Amino acid sequence: MESTNRLSDSGGQRPVTCVIMDGVLSFALPVLEEMGIPYIYFRTVGACSFWANFCIQEIIDAGEVPLKGKDEDKLTNWKKKEMDLMVTSVPGMEGFLRRRDLPGFCRVSDVNDPGFQTIKTETRKSTKAVALILNTFEDLEGPILDQIRKHIPNLYSVGPLHTHLKARLAVKTSDSSRASGSFWEEDHSCVTWLDSQPAKSVIYVSFGSVTLLTRNELLEFWYGLVNSGQRFLWVMRPDSIIGNDGESRIPVELEEGTKERGYLVGWAPQEEVLFHPAVCAFLTHSGWNSTLESVMVGMPMICWPYFADQMINSRFVSEVWKLGLDMKDSCDRMIIEKMVRDIMVTRRDEFLQMANHMANLGEKAISEGGSSYYGNNRGCNKEKLILNFQLKLNGHVNSMLKLAELLCLYNLHVTMLLSEFTHGRLLLHANAQSHFAHYPGFRFVTMPDGLPEDHPRAGERILEILLSLKETGRPEFRRLMESTDRLSDGSARRPVTCVIMDGVLSFSIPVLEEMGIPYIYFRTVSSCSFWAYFCIQEIIDAGEVPLKGKDEDKLTYWKKEEMDLMVSSVPGMEGFLRRRDLPGFLRANDVNDPGFQSIKIETRKSTKARALILNTFEDLEGPVLDQIRKHVPNLYSVGPLHSHLKARLAAITSEFSRASGSFWEEDRSCLTWLDSQAAKTVIYVSFGSVTLLTRNELLEFWYGLVNSGQRFLWVMRPDSIIGNDGESRIPLELEKGTKERGYLVGWAPQEEVLAHPAVCAFFTHSGWNSTLESIVVEMPMICWPYFADQAINSRFVSEVWKLGLDMKDSCDRMIIEKMVRDIMVMRRDEFLQRTDHMANLARKAISEGGSSYTNLDRLIEFLRAMIV
Repeated sequence: MESTNRLSDSGGQRPVTCVIMDGVLSFALPVLEEMGIPYIYFRTVGACSFWANFCIQEIIDAGEVPLKGKDEDKLTNWKKKEMDLMVTSVPGMEGFLRRRDLPGFCRVSDVNDPGFQTIKTETRKSTKAVALILNTFEDLEGPILDQIRKHIPNLYSVGPLHTHLKARLAVKTSDSSRASGSFWEEDHSCVTWLDSQPAKSVIYVSFGSVTLLTRNELLEFWYGLVNSGQRFLWVMRPDSIIGNDGESRIPVELEEGTKERGYLVGWAPQEEVLFHPAVCAFLTHSGWNSTLESVMVGMPMICWPYFADQMINSRFVSEVWKLGLDMKDSCDRMIIEKMVRDIMVTRRDEFLQMANHMANLGEKAISEGGSSYYGNNRGCNKEKLILNFQLKLNGHVNSMLKLAELLCLYNLHVTMLLSEFTHGRLLLHANAQSHFAHYPGFRFVTMPDGLPEDHPRAGERILEILLSLKETGRPEFRRLMESTDRLSDGSARRPVTCVIMDGVLSFSIPVLEEMGIPYIYFRTVSSCSFWAYFCIQEIIDAGEVPLKGKDEDKLTYWKKEEMDLMVSSVPGMEGFLRRRDLPGFLRANDVNDPGFQSIKIETRKSTKARALILNTFEDLEGPVLDQIRKHVPNLYSVGPLHSHLKARLAAITSEFSRASGSFWEEDRSCLTWLDSQAAKTVIYVSFGSVTLLTRNELLEFWYGLVNSGQRFLWVMRPDSIIGNDGESRIPLELEKGTKERGYLVGWAPQEEVLAHPAVCAFFTHSGWNSTLESIVVEMPMICWPYFADQAINSRFVSEVWKLGLDMKDSCDRMIIEKMVRDIMVMRRDEFLQRTDHMANLARKAISEGGSSYTNLDRLIEFLRAMIV
């Protein structure tokens, strides 16, 4: 290290600025630390093996090693029943990892074995490195990578390296020559032999560069291959057979079978062989490079691991990824024969389907926008200006404000674009302007939404905002994007490097594409709602919409029997989603309705964005997120945003204020009233910022609440009642019941109310922000959805998560009275048990190492990597 001449090229003496080292060579660390040179670990094994090695001390503490008695031979060790006991001490692998699947270095008779201790010590030293690089990709080993990130947050998954390099070279040059790192001369005659074989008829057999076989094992493999009746290409390294174990002559039947269907070479050009159309399976030692090479060409595997990481790789191939069969700790000709037939004939289509799916995910990972592609580009230190683009509703603006603040916490410059109407309401009743003054890189800008000032922007006319912007928004947006002065803060002119936009404002996309500015969609609705919108065309094709006749009123429509038919066209929701649970925009009487079509088209455009951000968490909507990822793989679930922001702020400072995005003045007197109530005695009633009630509906709710005999705090927005429907006087019994047990306000500080010890249930419109706020504070819900995503949210609350009751399409005082009593008295403990469990999952998601925490870190790195 002190010899600059030896380390630099001939062009000049350059000091070493960083060392990327194999993560088992820590002898170099004292020298590097003494010289002040940062180092990065690069581990060439899979994440699953690295993580198991990282947990060796926990495995020892659990008594799950040693695996081998002092005088046991290999065969005795293989047959021990204890080898099939499940390992409980490696987080994330509890359900499938057996002791025999632990990395080969664990197969020792003494935990003080020097090699075993070396692996343990070397792996743990990874935490001291500046970063860790792994040759894998997120869709292959994502859950394990998340476990590792709890200890090594600066982790770069950049694989599969062999195809990633090819892809990058292909962009820069037409010369695709390959640098060979082979220790043996490659026999290319095998490729000529393959050329003469039918498509998908050959199994390739190779046990890598280290595996040694006894002569008996060699014969078992040979008999198994010949007896299978399948063609095979076998790499038999010159140094791979140990001992003699009897006579050296090869039986005649094996020689004859090989002449007919087999071909033997000393070493082969493996990537070329695996890619050959004649090859359809790989009998492998499960080395990590071989595993990745198989994955990337959609090649099913039979695994016969020999040592080290190969043991655990083979278990993941067979039990987690379902890409092949695991023949670990067995070498029997009959088993080999059966497995070869299974993978090439009997179960061929099953394995090929899984292998092709994983190969596609691997290709996405190394393509522009993929996880490994950006894992390789991360760390650029350019100053960024992120434009957050939200022009619509109160709930949408609140979520975007929280996302904007999270980005500001990590020194990203953020400009938030609002409609003039929205910005005016924020200035009137919220503290957002003053709150964000603490972030020098943040500013608000505005543009008109094209509607007159007196437009209600509520109720069923909400969609008119979207339609207006579609007609008038593009020219104004273009003028704004061309004005750097308006978009940048006062300290410098920064070009916009990325736009994070509400995913229903695609009128701006032609402008962004013309200017070459990447954009990310942020949808403020639930994943379940987004996915239902995404499937609108399939719902239409299945004849499951339209739901409403042309002249039907609301009550007639609610009572239609067809509304309770199950929806079959939204994958993952077939067992519980009824037509009445479809998002409210689908309640049109014509599939050509402009609003209906807008939602369909806007949602499908998500596939064109660089990424999709959703305010949810994996344990809440994981199955739905998995469906979405099939179409939008670069998805970041970072919620619940309101509590995620609090947690990040709490880690930075003990003093933080809350940015209010309220469109109405909050009446804090309700908190004083709550202070005077007994613990868990009040139901909070609020239908959000958009819901409108008729006077008859108002009275039904009021009677139901008063007659329930329970205390209630009711938010009754000044603009929430439409029409008169009769006399305006409130009946005496309602006034009296409210004075005794109720409290009414025009608007409330909802997060504080829900967290108050007096409150024990929430009567809600099922807006997504309100739903998440309830979940985080363990609050059971009665759901009365009004429109949009609320109809499907309420179904998930009641039928999927079991966190409350769904009163959709009903407004009857007796039902209200019964549901209030059920949730606060009769079934209270049942619901509290469920809500407590879900709240704990939410807290885990936003804690360090949790899914949303990790995804936000990944999102920030993704944004920093965007160079325009």
